[in-house]
Amino acid sequence: MNPCFAIVDRNTLESLALKDILWELFNHVEIHSYDSVESFIRDSNRHFVHFFVSSEILFTDSDEFDTLKHMTTVLTDGANPSMDLSGYMTLDITSSEEEMVTRLMELQKSGHYGQMTTRTEDTGVSSRNKLSDREKEVLRLMVKGLINKEIAKELNISTPTVIFHRNNICEKLKTRSVGKLTIYAVLSGIISIKEI
Repeated sequence: MNPCFAIVDRNTLESLALKDILWELFNHVEIHSYDSVESFIRDSNRHFVHFFVSSEILFTDSDEFDTLKHMTTVLTDGANPSMDLSGYMTLDITSSEEEMVTRLMELQKSGHYGQMTTRTEDTGVSSRNKLSDREKEVLRLMVKGLINKEIAKELNISTPTVIFHRNNICEKLKTRSVGKLTIYAVLSGIISIKEI
């Protein structure tokens, strides 16, 4: 039976966004979304290794997750929660995709998702060799938030050359998403989480 993540959240858009991020990050994990605890319980024959639960659902059904604190991440909205979340991991769903990815990777590296590997870790060696040394330098600065002009100045190259490298990076990695590029850069050792 495949390991699974459960997202229990009434907000369909939040669930879809989180599901997309998790799917990009984790390999060999099925991700299932539920809009209520009842629908989640009806589907309890799966092997869940982690739960992502909205603070609203946790507030009304805390008994269901109280004994699963070590396997549960509470989805918060950035405001001070009206309930005690001690013992739970939290994820601010109002933060940027890049911040969410960084937080999820921190939780994964600290072992909160068991022995799950990320998609990039699974193919890290071959993917790492796809980029030239210069492209890796450009990617590192992109992930740090520098714009083309700043990257050009930092690397002492022209702005069109930076744009050329950016396009090559995005084409090789098949994404223009800053969050996905960040995942790749961190898991490939091009940049550390602390530098972001």
